[in-house]
Amino acid sequence: MSETTYPNDGLRQLLEGYRHFFQGNPPRKGFCALHAEQIAHTQNPHSMVISCFDSRVCPEAIFATNDGHICVHRNMLNQVDTRDASMMASLRFAVESLQVQNIVVLGHSNCNAVAKLKDLAHLPPEISAWLGACGAQYRGNSYEEAIKNNVLAQLARLGSLDFVAQALRERRLNLEGMLFHIHSGRLERYDKTQNRWTFVEVETED
Repeated sequence: MSETTYPNDGLRQLLEGYRHFFQGNPPRKGFCALHAEQIAHTQNPHSMVISCFDSRVCPEAIFATNDGHICVHRNMLNQVDTRDASMMASLRFAVESLQVQNIVVLGHSNCNAVAKLKDLAHLPPEISAWLGACGAQYRGNSYEEAIKNNVLAQLARLGSLDFVAQALRERRLNLEGMLFHIHSGRLERYDKTQNRWTFVEVETED
């Protein structure tokens, strides 16, 4: 699938927003008191982003949207943990009530949480319990491959949820895996049709 053939308008907005972010000219100034009245009475986000807890990764900035167009759930390792009531409630609300067009699992380079999967036994119990949730593992021949494999594992977990699977069958939901490179600002997207990762083009489309 080429980037110019988007599965829905929400994903087009995400990737166009990213291009503006990369070029340093985001079109939106973000939410402030002057904009509050415009979104006070309803919300209509086109996408949900599941992001890592890392402070260097800000989905609203990366996708150049800050005014109610995306809803974000953040946790260490950007995990989809079915035992986490907050995660499951947020997912169901996003899919069934907000009817988002996309759920994006957003991993990132230099993810310390993925590195820590190698040695859970020597971590504080709260951290090891969370990182080991749902059998999360360090899988890959390189650090970057392990980070990407974690994103793919969360996508698979999403697809196994009954209400997500139903929305996918009805073609009203799209799942995306992405990886943000902190050192360069580049964004990779997983191409499901070709089973490979490709960098998102950074030139703004006309």
